[in-house]
Amino acid sequence: MPTCMTDPVLPLIVVDTAAPITISVQIIQQIKLLIVRGHLKPNQPLPPIIHLAKYLGVNHTTVALVYNELINAGYLAGTRGKRTVVADSPLVRQMVARTNFYDLLAQAFRSASQYGLSVAEFSGAAYAQAVLVERHQVNVAFVNFYPDSINISARLELVTGLGVVSIPWAHLEAKEPHALSQLLSADLIVTTIKNLWDVAQIADPNKEVIGIEVQPDMQLLSHISSLPRNARVLFVCQEQSSSEAMKQIIDYNVHHIESTAVTLECLQNNVPGLQEFDLVVGSSQVENQLSRYIPSSLKLMTFSIGIDPVNLLVLQARLAAVEMEKLM
Repeated sequence: MPTCMTDPVLPLIVVDTAAPITISVQIIQQIKLLIVRGHLKPNQPLPPIIHLAKYLGVNHTTVALVYNELINAGYLAGTRGKRTVVADSPLVRQMVARTNFYDLLAQAFRSASQYGLSVAEFSGAAYAQAVLVERHQVNVAFVNFYPDSINISARLELVTGLGVVSIPWAHLEAKEPHALSQLLSADLIVTTIKNLWDVAQIADPNKEVIGIEVQPDMQLLSHISSLPRNARVLFVCQEQSSSEAMKQIIDYNVHHIESTAVTLECLQNNVPGLQEFDLVVGSSQVENQLSRYIPSSLKLMTFSIGIDPVNLLVLQARLAAVEMEKLM
């Protein structure tokens, strides 16, 4: 069993008794940051509770509560009598993918430092600002039945100007506490029309659930529609389920083409087969890699999502109404 002074994670965690947030919240947020920055990786053990408590000079009960909260939320994993480790879960991978958010926080603090704000003053000001924004901003949750690569929440953020929390349906179906908490805290819940009933059954009866029809981006849809009858279109993602999802969305809207869904790895192993296709459509995650294999004679387009204009008008009207209710 390693001692607290030899654990490389320990020197990276500090507590500030002058900060306007509790010690437990400080430790929770720093552990999350260590995961995002790669200092803590999936399946890597954390310091034992007693060792971390001794190093930080806090009660071991505080550290135990921190670990339990992070385990319940899905960031950590642990069982009685075993070391607590970073969870190898979609939630952790999703958080790691949001490094830009933490980069923005770092930039904000550097700017605050130039005005002479201390760490405690910055955290207090950030909290006050967040509370003010949250009080008047509509919290929107999108329940996603598609793979992560079909990033509908990003499109919703773009057209509404609001932050949108994306909740995978699989997490709700498994009754994951963090996902259920996100759904409960939403002022407005959005999902795809065909899945409206499923979401309504699991949501709070007092919560409003709005359905939208997902469709390909108009530029992509227009190009595919202009292809000749029986033209062949290839859809490529990292995972087969994502490729199939892209194919399904296009096939629902366009019926005159022949479509095939493959993974990037499959395409890499059969590059000559590209000559059979008239168009290759890839997710944004594989766009750069795809460009290395696509000949100049073959058009490559990036898959992106659109929302039915009528559904969008309804959604925007409801958002305005809910926002007005929060101001009253």
